[in-house]
Amino acid sequence: MPEDKGIRILVVDDEIINLQNIHHVLTKDGYQVETASCGKEAVDSIAHSHFDLVITDLKMPDMDGVQVMNTAKEMQPDAEVIIITGYATVNSAVEAMAEGAFYYMAKPIKLNELRALVKKALEKTILKNEISRLKQQILSKKGVTQFVGQNPAVLKLKDNIAQVAHLDCNVLIIGETGTGKELVARTIYELSPRANKRFLPINCAALTEELMLNELFGHEKDAFTGASKWRKGLLESADGGVVLLDEIGEMPLNMQVKLLRVLQEKKIIRVGGTKEIPVDVRILAATNRDLQEEVQRGRFRQDLYYRLNVVSLQIPPLRERKDDIPLIVHHFLAKYPAPEGRVKSIEPRALDMLQDYDYPGNVRELENIIERTLALCGEPEIKAYHLPPEFGTQQTHFTTAVRAEKPVQTLDDHERDYIMSVLKSVDGNKSQAAKIMNIDRVSLWRKLKKYEENGFALDEPQKK
Repeated sequence: MPEDKGIRILVVDDEIINLQNIHHVLTKDGYQVETASCGKEAVDSIAHSHFDLVITDLKMPDMDGVQVMNTAKEMQPDAEVIIITGYATVNSAVEAMAEGAFYYMAKPIKLNELRALVKKALEKTILKNEISRLKQQILSKKGVTQFVGQNPAVLKLKDNIAQVAHLDCNVLIIGETGTGKELVARTIYELSPRANKRFLPINCAALTEELMLNELFGHEKDAFTGASKWRKGLLESADGGVVLLDEIGEMPLNMQVKLLRVLQEKKIIRVGGTKEIPVDVRILAATNRDLQEEVQRGRFRQDLYYRLNVVSLQIPPLRERKDDIPLIVHHFLAKYPAPEGRVKSIEPRALDMLQDYDYPGNVRELENIIERTLALCGEPEIKAYHLPPEFGTQQTHFTTAVRAEKPVQTLDDHERDYIMSVLKSVDGNKSQAAKIMNIDRVSLWRKLKKYEENGFALDEPQKK
């Protein structure tokens, strides 16, 4: 393995001669070497700097080498550790290796042997880093990095997506409107062994029960008026692939019974037919509802919930990862360049205003705001005054009032607030509002009807 000047090594030993000799030979080999003469000094270095390899003495007055190793493994899991000692025994070597040491060396140290051992340890570190890099490269090509951000919750989500993709099990994706549930589903599909087959999404909130039955199961010829020929449904068409049941919480109970049978028996019967047709599909389901609560209220079948919730993925709302907003904003600025191909910049004050907003519509709402702002901004840099009016004093007042009156809002509250704010911005035009929110008009109509039934005053300027 060629020496890499970017590789950093920490050497820990209370014997200064050993420390100097190891530092000298490894520095000569081209490594960046830092030394510590005691355990506490080593822990402080590990806490503040990155190391690819730690070489530590076992017996030191303040802290032993195993403690140093455990700290290194906890703070920097990819770092390898070599333990050296003048008290070498078979038992102590076995114990150190069991704790996670790469190797255990007895003093006096033979420097050439140490150099060879360092190369082997670093080969392992570099291999792990290369695997991680290639994995990230693959995920980038496959769409995981479309979840822009470095927030711990997002990084964990990306990790979970990559892991669950290869498990051929049902997955329940939970997240508010606009968080990217379909993107998660599509990424799972693209990373899965089923990627060479079809990915077919269906919005359960957009269809009546009859239409949903026909879409999922298909129909035989003459099954109903106008059915002049037989037709495959999504479950049959996606055979070998993946079906996304978006907004599964909106599925009527009668349909839930039929879906449960498909999950249990892996067979379907077309509308108007009697023949059982085997299907091999992976089901991904997405919802913005608390399905456990829906089960308790009798609106969702418990047995279906357990069938779907083999693995669940929770997508954090944008307001819980505001540290990612600058990254997401710049991602959208690059996604929507000016006609001549130039990417516009954004002034710090405008970025601060975007970061202060709570986004009931999440990333989808932020994308819409950036797209609208770019369409109306004729300057190379977005200024605060280019942002929509709600980012002025009206928005500040609105956000303050909402927080004062509703310290904790449910997911439905946030969704309703978002829908009403979009409707208000387009003077109640439902078609335009549905287009902005990337949902169909039927889904919007159903949600508005539900708000009215629950006694919420829509207060629309006009109905269109």
